Amino acid sequence: MGKKEKAALKEKRRFSNRQLVILSVILVSIVIFGSIISIMLLQTPNKFSLNAAIIDQLGDDFPNPQFVKEVTSILDNAGFNVTYYKSEELNVNFFKGLAKYNYGIIILRVHSALREDGSTIDLFTSEKFNPSNHVEELNNGLLVKGVLNYSHDLKEYFAFTSTFIESLEGSFPKSIVIAMGCWSLKPECKQMAQAFIKKSVEVYIGWTGLVGTNHTDRETTKLLRMLLEENKTIADAVDSITPDWNFPTGSKMEYHPQTAGSLKISKLMAEAKISFTHQSAVKLFKPVSAVCGANFIWFRIRKKRDENISSTDVSCKILLVLLLRHQCFYRYDF
Repeated sequence: MGKKEKAALKEKRRFSNRQLVILSVILVSIVIFGSIISIMLLQTPNKFSLNAAIIDQLGDDFPNPQFVKEVTSILDNAGFNVTYYKSEELNVNFFKGLAKYNYGIIILRVHSALREDGSTIDLFTSEKFNPSNHVEELNNGLLVKGVLNYSHDLKEYFAFTSTFIESLEGSFPKSIVIAMGCWSLKPECKQMAQAFIKKSVEVYIGWTGLVGTNHTDRETTKLLRMLLEENKTIADAVDSITPDWNFPTGSKMEYHPQTAGSLKISKLMAEAKISFTHQSAVKLFKPVSAVCGANFIWFRIRKKRDENISSTDVSCKILLVLLLRHQCFYRYDF
């Protein structure tokens, strides 16, 4: 081979290496840029969740299997994944994780009680009260002693306050919270409702006064049918609920905040489905883009295996290994 031919071949290899480096930089930049965009898109504000929870703290003292069956059926038919929690599961630690369980609809079939001074309401857990437990939460006003009187049979449980809800880790996914207990949305005592709203709940629904268990079960079932089967707004559905006139002042179902009156759950569900599809596509793009880009570059490198591998080739290989390990979970043997 003459000198001119060797020089031309050497120049061709040098040019090929330059092309490879440029191509590598371009493809790696595309993958990194795609990762940045995907992270930005995945970190959008909370999206409504198609998971629902029936939290039945009343299940032991006031069981109503028909209510559970009907409500589960309504939610399931609407497209929700439903989880039912029995009374014995509902200790303080369960409620500590409430904002992290990712429930779009939360049905609180729990006792609620008005403080003796009428200042606020608290919601009950199923954990028997013991002053030696949860001392820090008691001292900080997150928990209080809740007393139930069943025909002079006193039962004491831990009850949680609005401050407890404000202190929860995480946030709710634009949830609909239905608090079925007495005074759960007393007009002068909206601290609990406000605490849920601060934790990203979209709307909190409750009763303005005392309410019977059978009445709240029946009307909550009716409410869910209107919201999920008849596609009514929050305002129209709540306004259609029958007050409980079995008590002197009566008790109406209300919602907070009032700005949520025009909301339809179908809108939140549609947003959730769009978000799920988008996130699935983004999660698929990251590993596929990394693998495809890396495979293409390394294919070019392997074609040069029989040639003298330059430091540029080695650098590209190291970069690709690091890139793949960062971008996806695939194992890839070079």
